[in-house]
Amino acid sequence: MATVKFLLQSKKENSNIYVRYSINRNIVLKRKTGFMIDAKDWSEDKSLPKTSNEDLKGLKSKLEKLALFINEAHNKTISAGIEFDGEWLQLQIDLYNNKIPVVDLDVLTAYIQKYIDEAPFKQNAKKGLGLSNGRVQNLKLFKKTIGRYEGDALNKKSILIKEIDLKWVEKYKMWLFNLGYSPNYVGKNIANVRTICLDASKNDIETSPQIKNIKGISESKEPEDIVFLSEEEQEAIKKAPLIREALINARKWLLLGCLIGQRGGDLLNITQKNIKEINGIKIIELKQQKTGKIVAIPLLPEAIHVIESGLPYKTSLVHFNEYIKDICEAAELHTPTKGRKKINQGKPNVKDTYPKYKMVSSHICRRSFATNFYGRIPTPILKDITGHGSERMFLAYIGKTSYDSAYHMLEYFSKLTPKIQAPPVMKVIRKNAE
Repeated sequence: MATVKFLLQSKKENSNIYVRYSINRNIVLKRKTGFMIDAKDWSEDKSLPKTSNEDLKGLKSKLEKLALFINEAHNKTISAGIEFDGEWLQLQIDLYNNKIPVVDLDVLTAYIQKYIDEAPFKQNAKKGLGLSNGRVQNLKLFKKTIGRYEGDALNKKSILIKEIDLKWVEKYKMWLFNLGYSPNYVGKNIANVRTICLDASKNDIETSPQIKNIKGISESKEPEDIVFLSEEEQEAIKKAPLIREALINARKWLLLGCLIGQRGGDLLNITQKNIKEINGIKIIELKQQKTGKIVAIPLLPEAIHVIESGLPYKTSLVHFNEYIKDICEAAELHTPTKGRKKINQGKPNVKDTYPKYKMVSSHICRRSFATNFYGRIPTPILKDITGHGSERMFLAYIGKTSYDSAYHMLEYFSKLTPKIQAPPVMKVIRKNAE
């Protein structure tokens, strides 16, 4: 028959009271009860507190009720066929003390992993099924960053989802900023915290009521901080002396990208199947990975020339980003340019001024197209091609304001408005003599 016995393991003033639960000769479990006592007030003979005052009598009563609670749980556990172990005993103690036991999914990193594992079944931004590979990679990086935070700032203590409130977010945010991370990177981390907490709440995980008030942040770039390739720089790239076949191929992708305004992943997936002709006009038709939109981009003569000289062969985004830096260096794009660059692996990118060729990545294709054709192609058409959700987002992307848009509209109107003829002016030809 199972027996319950309480005991102390020290002679201190604040000694933990343990419970030893002997189920049989082979299964003897022991855990802290959550109660403490001065060792001099403990009766070794009765294995219970002495009853010399009301507090001790109350403590004795609680322990006796705990023993009864454990024995009742023992009978239910046998009926359910559940295995007896230390975790089982801890659960009974927590339930008796009205504590909600911590399960794996209460831990932030564990829930992030659950979210990643369920990525193929999550609804994406396009209202379809399955998160993109880029989104999954972002979540994996987020989990890794949370792990670093636990190690650096919390002495390796796991973060519970219920602990995440506005105060926690502020501490996490400052830790990221102090490491030198950009506002955009910090903002994405905070957005991920909110996403995970809201999803956990839907699955009945205890969360702070403040999670809906967690706000993300983003970095507003000054116009001079926005990196793009001007048409003159694209001409220099065309003339750059290149020998390696990989660089010549990447140059084709780069020049084509600046003429069609697509993200790197969409650009590098273009094949001959995407090139069509409608009413005598050549277009590239593709489905954008991020937005899910199908876009048709009319090809300018320069783009047609790139394609007709032989569509570039497929290359990876990683290699493309490496190659175009070499290409722009060969084109002597050395203009001092503000930006962020990785100096040490595993450390945040460092914001500074670098030669322009070092600031070039696949993203420059889309931004160059948007910037160079702004004011020449109607903004609504441009934003649909680039995949921006609103005109405001598009203008911020290229460092423009609504005033710039108004200026271009006035220029457009001035071309449409017919010139008003000046009214006839009467002139005195001859003055009559009086």
